[in-house]
Parts: sequence; C-alpha cells; structure tokens
Amino acid sequence: MKKPIHWTLFVCVALTALVGCSPSPKKQALESITAVDLKHHLDILAADEFRGRDTPSPELKIASRYLAVMAESYGLKPLLPDGSFLQAIPLTVTEVDASRTQVSSRSPAGNREFSYLHDFGLLGRGLASTRVSGRILFLGLGLSAPDLDWDDMAANDLKDRIVIILDPDLPEGHALMTDENRRLLRRRTWAVLQRGASAVLTVVSEAREEQFREQGHRFGPASSVKLRTGQRSMAVPPERRPTLRSEIRHDMAAALLSVSRSELNSMFSALREGDRIPAREIRSGRLEIRVETREHADTTYNVVAWMEGADERLKEEYVLVGSHHDHLGAREGRVYNGADDNGSGTVAMLEIAQALSIAHPKRSVVLVWHTAEEKGLWGARYFVENCPVAVEKISAQINLDMISRNDPASVYLIGSRILSTKLDAALHLVNDRETRLEFDYTYEDPKHPDRFFSRSDHYPYIQYGIPAVWLFCGTTEDYHRETDTIFRMDFEKMTAITHLTYLTTLFIGDLPDMLPLDAHPEITSRGAHNTKISWR
Repeated sequence: MKKPIHWTLFVCVALTALVGCSPSPKKQALESITAVDLKHHLDILAADEFRGRDTPSPELKIASRYLAVMAESYGLKPLLPDGSFLQAIPLTVTEVDASRTQVSSRSPAGNREFSYLHDFGLLGRGLASTRVSGRILFLGLGLSAPDLDWDDMAANDLKDRIVIILDPDLPEGHALMTDENRRLLRRRTWAVLQRGASAVLTVVSEAREEQFREQGHRFGPASSVKLRTGQRSMAVPPERRPTLRSEIRHDMAAALLSVSRSELNSMFSALREGDRIPAREIRSGRLEIRVETREHADTTYNVVAWMEGADERLKEEYVLVGSHHDHLGAREGRVYNGADDNGSGTVAMLEIAQALSIAHPKRSVVLVWHTAEEKGLWGARYFVENCPVAVEKISAQINLDMISRNDPASVYLIGSRILSTKLDAALHLVNDRETRLEFDYTYEDPKHPDRFFSRSDHYPYIQYGIPAVWLFCGTTEDYHRETDTIFRMDFEKMTAITHLTYLTTLFIGDLPDMLPLDAHPEITSRGAHNTKISWR
C-alpha cells in the first residue's frame, strides 16, 4: 500500500497540469461566440412578432429592452447619467387624419371621390397637412435619363401639375435595371417634384394590384417621424412649398387618366417590353387633394452598455462597438424582418457583450445599439452629440451592419483608412493571425456612386474625428425587402466577423496609446469641430 503523501502529491501535480492546460480567458471568450447563439438571438429579434422593428414602434421598444436585459445579464453596466441602459431620443410623429383626407376629381363627365387607404395611400417622408389642386400630367415612367435614351419630362412644363407615373416594371436586361441606374428609378418622384410638380401619384405595379385584390390588403396608414429639439420639433421652413407623394390603385388610375383598365394594362405590358409610354396632359378636369395630419410625441432608444477597462489609467479611454437594431416595419401584410439588415449586427454585439464578460481589454468598451438608422442615422448622431463619455477619449468605433450574406470569406471595410492608418493596420493584424477573411475596399471612397461611406452609423463618428470602420458584407436582392429573413443568413460568416470584431476591440483596447489621427490632414483632434469638413 502506497503512502498517502504520494497520492496527495499526484493530485497536486494533476491539478497543476489541468490548470496549465486550461484555455486562457481570451480563448474562452472567443469560444463563447458561436453560430448557435447568434441564431438563437436572431430567431427572436427577426421574428414576425417584432413586426420589422420600425422607428418608433412598440416592437422596437421591446427589442431595446431585450438588448438591455441581455447586456446586464452578461455583467455589463449602464453608462448613462440616469443609471439606465436606454438613451431616450424624443420624436414627433405626424399621422394622417383619415376622416379628413380625400381626393376628388372634377370634370364635365362628373365628379368622383376616392378613398384613402383603399384607392390611394400616402408616402410618409415630409408628411404635412396639404391642399393641392391642378391639372393632371401623365409622364409614363416619369424618368429623365437622356444619356440612356429615355426622357419622359422633355418639353413638359411640370410647374404646379399633379403628375401621374407608372411603377417601373422593365425587363431585367434593360439598361435602366443595372445597379447604378436603379437609383435613377428610385429617385424619380423627387426629380419630378424638384421640377415644380405639386404632387406625384405613382400607379402600383400589376403584381401589387393583384395582391391588393386577391388578399384584400389596403395601403398602410402613412406617418412620418422627426427628431425633437428641446420641446419643439424641427419645423419645415415656411418658404418651402409642401409637396405630396402618393400611390394609387388601378381603378383610380384608369379613372384619372380617362382610360380603360385594359388600356392601363397595355401600358404596363409596353414597359415590360422596354418601351416608353408617351406623356400627355389630361385636359378634361382638375384633381383636388386634401391631406390633414395630426402630431403626437413619442420616444425611441439607443441601448448603451459598457465594460470597465482593466487598467486603472487606460479605463478612462474607450473603444466603441455599434450596430443599429431598427428596420422598416410592416405594411400591406408584409413584415420586413431585417434579419441581415441589421439583425445580424445586433446579435453579433450580444455575443461580443458575452465575450467581454469573460475577457476584456485595458481600455473600457462601450456597446451602443443605435436606433433609427433607417430614418437617417438618428441614433448614432444623437449619441455622438450627447455622448456620456468625452469624445476626445474614444480611440475607435467599429460598426456592424449587414454581416451575414454574400461571399463567405469576404468583408467590405468602409472608413478604416480615412482617419487613422493604425485602425486599418489593427484589423489586418488581427485578421492575419486569426480570422483570415478577405478585405475589400470597393465602397470606402466617399465619392463612390453608391455613397455607402455615409450610409451607416460609423459616419457620425467619423464626422466627429473618431476613427471608425463599417464591417459590411454588401447588399443582396433581399435588401429592404420582406425576404430578408433568418433563413438566408450565413451564421458561420457572422461568427467569423464577430470574432474579428471582438479580437480587434481587444487589440485596440490594449494598445499603449489611442489610435493616432494620421490619415486626414484637416483632422488632428477628435470633437464636434470636425463636422464642418465636407466628405462629399
């Protein structure tokens, strides 16, 4: 029988070996970021029950609460002065008063009234009480693109006219259907208004008309949202003449254009062949539009959480990680789930929060789930303008927006070389050691025609002179469509980009100094004074 001391010695040696072989906190943290957990969170936030997380909406408020509760459960702390994880942003919501909104046509053949939500809907941007009266001018597709041999506006005076145009239904191989030229189609209503039209009525496509008819849908109630400053919303300058954009169904369109439904269908058939529809003025009467609106106050929230740094001196400096958790909402029976845009970045940050609770850097890390990105980067702008930490102490910001689609081995970097060469170098160093993704800088140029440089939440930070990068995987055919669902996500790619973000956060957070501003000659310090610099 062996002496007890030999057994005790064996146990001690074995325990020492086990401890020596156990993974480091950093490795444990990295292993906590998994595709299974990403999918778990996204199953919740991109579910139909969240109704597309529009700003503002009860569903977005619930999403904000969910993120705050999860961040707290991982051991992150509130950073805001009131001790909350939720940074309240005041809004003014303008809604259409349906009972007092109407469209009527007046002609020698008789008068006709059209019903809001059944016959026509209103588009919310710039919504205000408006009265418009005038003759109708039909412009076919309503596009002015002379370089592409398509100009529906030539020789037509649009001033004070109510313009009717057709929803585009062009053949896929048509010159106007390239990625660059699709922008012309998306902007054509604004182009018509800029030429003096008082209203633009777009006839919905044949496919959408069929959905209305077969599924009994109506247009969604129109509303628009504005940020409130102080106790008053930012008003439209009085010198700006109100404009109006509407969508109309086929019966209403046929009546206003004095054509049969068969003739209207022929117009759409011609568009599908790539043919122009001749413009013409409807001289037989006038159209009168009355829109009445009402306003109420609402609130949306940035979710802000932080992990205090491990170093007594460096913890007063910060690395920020951000994403936006809002999307487009729901309308006409369709939910715009926004799984990639931007459920993907939202849930990646939850995994980063969990990893930070296991291993965090010397600097403090602030996580900001921005709201209202889809409205115009409102949440990010509000945060930098009302930042709970000194912006001069923010070393860098990493923005995650749409990180789960396209090439599984590639990611776009937007902004990483704009203010600090060391931000780009940090990403490369971490990637070369760990994740080995392919970096693509196609969209980094501020003057790229797609303007991605200024289209996500990294941009307000760059405007403040804070080195920032947007990790982005590109748009798809599901961009801003109801087909952007969890079933199309590449969770392995999401995991890789989340690993890259977490490790880069640690790397920057442990550097002896903040990232230098060495890439832009006009920007030498962080702060609001940099907002005067133009990136256009």
